[in-house]
Amino acid sequence: MRKLPLLPLLIILLSGWKITAQNQAFKDAIHAKLNFIDYGILADNDLKLGQGFEFAYARNLAQALNIGIPVRFGSIKLPDASDNSITAGADFQVRLENMKPEAKLVPFAFAGAGYVYEKDNSHVQFPFGAGVHFRLGTYAFLNLQAEYRKALVEERDNLQLGVGYVYLLHKSENRQVPQSLSIQDLDKDGIQDSLDLCPALPGPPSAMGCPDADNDGVGDEKDECPEDAGTAQTNGCPDYDGDGIADRNDECPTESGALNGCPDTDEDGIADKDDKCPNEKGNPGNKGCPDAPDADGDGVPDAEDLCPDSPGVNKGCPDTDGDGIADNEDKCPYEAGAATRMGCPEPKDSDGDGVVDDQDPCPMVAGSENGCPPTKAPDADNDGVPDTSDPCPKQAGKLKGCPDSDNDGFADKDDLCPDTAGKLNGCPDTDGDGIADKDDMCPNKTGTANGCPDTDGDGIADKDDPCPKQAGNVNGCPDTDGDGIADKDDPCPKQAGNVNGCPDKDGDGIADKDDKCPDQAGVAAKKGCPEEVKPVVEKKVVRDEKPEVTEAREKLASAARAVQFESAKAILKDASYDVLDEVVALMRKNPSYSLSISGYTDDVGDDETNLKLSQDRSKACYDYLIFRGIKSDRIRYAGFGEARPIASNNTAEGRELNRRVEFELILE
Repeated sequence: MRKLPLLPLLIILLSGWKITAQNQAFKDAIHAKLNFIDYGILADNDLKLGQGFEFAYARNLAQALNIGIPVRFGSIKLPDASDNSITAGADFQVRLENMKPEAKLVPFAFAGAGYVYEKDNSHVQFPFGAGVHFRLGTYAFLNLQAEYRKALVEERDNLQLGVGYVYLLHKSENRQVPQSLSIQDLDKDGIQDSLDLCPALPGPPSAMGCPDADNDGVGDEKDECPEDAGTAQTNGCPDYDGDGIADRNDECPTESGALNGCPDTDEDGIADKDDKCPNEKGNPGNKGCPDAPDADGDGVPDAEDLCPDSPGVNKGCPDTDGDGIADNEDKCPYEAGAATRMGCPEPKDSDGDGVVDDQDPCPMVAGSENGCPPTKAPDADNDGVPDTSDPCPKQAGKLKGCPDSDNDGFADKDDLCPDTAGKLNGCPDTDGDGIADKDDMCPNKTGTANGCPDTDGDGIADKDDPCPKQAGNVNGCPDTDGDGIADKDDPCPKQAGNVNGCPDKDGDGIADKDDKCPDQAGVAAKKGCPEEVKPVVEKKVVRDEKPEVTEAREKLASAARAVQFESAKAILKDASYDVLDEVVALMRKNPSYSLSISGYTDDVGDDETNLKLSQDRSKACYDYLIFRGIKSDRIRYAGFGEARPIASNNTAEGRELNRRVEFELILE
């Protein structure tokens, strides 16, 4: 915050410069700005507000088109850092803004690219933004600006709000006159009154001391376009093509020409844009082309006349019936007709039975059988439709011989709602969504989900969708990590997991984010860490224990002795999988059983290494049983290193016995 006084100080210094000129004459500007920078919100984090200072140079290239080069420094709060970080950078920006002299507010937009220096993480950013200049004076503006900066590295997208000062650089209009010279300048515009055409009104030298709002050298009093820069030749009005004719009077403002501002290449007094023969002199009656032979005198030159010996209006050909088709192409030249029928009229149907006369055996009598009245045929239901053509020969009806009780145009036999008129297979569809009211869960609202609105298009109606504006596959809500728990209910929406939507690597039912020992199965009371296992003691056989339980304990003891690992590793040997499959079978057969797996080593080697190896070996057995479908809440594991030896470590045989995995049966 100690940098804040720099901005008003710079404003005071810039305001004191004695540099003045008209707006369009200066193309350079400098900017000074204080930025407020946030790296938190776009990284799904809390607001992390930092400050920075920016100084920029801008240059006008064309009307409303500027380029800028800002240099910035900042003290920012990054998502992955606890302390403020110092950054620096520079951009190249293209800006759309037009600082007209009369404008009080000047909106602008910009985009560009820049490089940001950050310790150990310098990178490229792309700024996009907009803002507004508030005029403070002729050359000074207060600047408010907002921008979004897209970074090419993770967690560096940011938002910035800035307030600053813009000053337009220009040539001096007020020069000190030596007191030894008594030159009178009433309007103080730097032009002595004897040379000043407007001595009472200040103006630039280019307009001989008269006001010139558009800075085109033509004083406003004589300028026919005082707000648009032009030339003296066009009385101060723009002349884009430079032909001496102001654009407002120029029929061809983008092409130089002497004929009302248009070119006339053949100098026949007809502008090229209207001249059919721009490179040959001609006359207006012939659209700028030379007179050409016209043998039939119809005004169409013989070279273009399709019928040079017969006068006519259709490309020089006669059209006797006036149907727009020349006689030479008209199959019926004396009867007007359509082009689709080669100039012939539509065929007649005197009796109006839909069969044209030249194909109607009975042209004066309407009939339904090839144009003739039908011969009487059997009609069992007397509905006027012969049985051979009647889909309902035993039920009288007006709809092609079938009854239509609700008069909706669908025969009762085909009408899904024969007693209620409707347009959808004979059924009403009040909301017009293509689902009949009888099947529409929302008959008065258009929708695609069983006839109900489905705003997010996920197939679940809004009325049943907990997330109606977000498509999803979990009861209508999105599930980003695909673990079956909707993001809105998932504490870990971007990590799949089976504990309330969060991962649990050690399978102890405690999410990794809450697990103090995420790689070791434990209990909630220990925040996910293993319970302290009491020393294994020889259990006495309970007299009344069931024989199958005793048998299960013996199988587990035998299996424990048979489990083998790679030397000094926690990798099971192939032979161990068959042994563990027997344990899997035992657990599947007895769903009430639980199992505790304990790993041990001999005393050779480092204590911590032995403890880690025993934990990894017990977990290897645990992982295999989980993989084979045994639920994690029925198994726990722990490693105890070289503790609890069952034989002396002074002999090779004893050490081999101490390198073991034990399975303990737990009855609930």
